[in-house]
Parts: sequence; C-alpha cells; structure tokens
Amino acid sequence: METFDYSQVPYGFGLCASADCSKTSTCLRHIALEHAPVKYPFLPTLTPQKLQAMKGKCEYYRPNKTMRYAKGFTQLLNSLTVSVSDTFRWQLISHFGRKNYYLARKGDWLIKPADQQYIIRLAKECGLQLDDYFDDYVDGYNWGD
Repeated sequence: METFDYSQVPYGFGLCASADCSKTSTCLRHIALEHAPVKYPFLPTLTPQKLQAMKGKCEYYRPNKTMRYAKGFTQLLNSLTVSVSDTFRWQLISHFGRKNYYLARKGDWLIKPADQQYIIRLAKECGLQLDDYFDDYVDGYNWGD
C-alpha cells in the first residue's frame, strides 16, 4: 500500500479501532487510526458498544479505493456564451452553494464524479460541447458523501 498521509483525513472523520473486523485492511477509518500521529491523543472513534451492536455488518465502512476528482472549471466558463453564463453560474451556485461554487471553480474544492456529471450535463444543456470540461484531475480517497 502507498504511504498514507494522515494530514488528508478530514477534521472530525470518524475512526475505527475494531480488532476483529474482516475489512480493517481496506477500511479508511481503521487505516487512518493506524496512521494517526501521536500529537492527537483523542480522536473521534466508534464506540465498542456501537461496534458490538452492528454484529459485523458495519454501516460505517469506507473503502480505501481512490476516485478521480476534478479540479476547477475555468476553461469551461471561458467557453460559455454570455447569454448562458449567468444561468449556468446560478444553477451551479444553487447546486453547490455560493462558497463551494467559487472554491470548485478555481480548483480549491475537489469535484466528485457525480458532481462532474452534473456540471457536464448542465454545460451541454447550455450548448457547450468540449473534449474536457475540467482544468485538472487528481486521485483521492472518498472520505464521505
């Protein structure tokens, strides 16, 4: 496995200390706990009572598979005509919220695959057909929905 970078773990991400789970080697929650630096003595962790109550059917399992995130869509915006650019922008602000729209636009907020499809569909509805709709891509873990 590649080197795990604990600094990428989102604040408040729940960890798991289960010793007898069959999925510990592929669970982000367990892997993150194993790599937690000593400077964090108290971390949000599943309680033993909750682990026992789930009876081996973990509802919190998060696989350590990476996914392809898009970064930024400034090229897409520059390709839109003036007549549709406001509509496009307001529909994305409605979808992401104002802050996340601007962060996603410039590449400071990673765009999940489902949101990438939404942006592409919206761009096509605005009459835009491009080879690529995003400025860049990165692979990363899916920490949550």
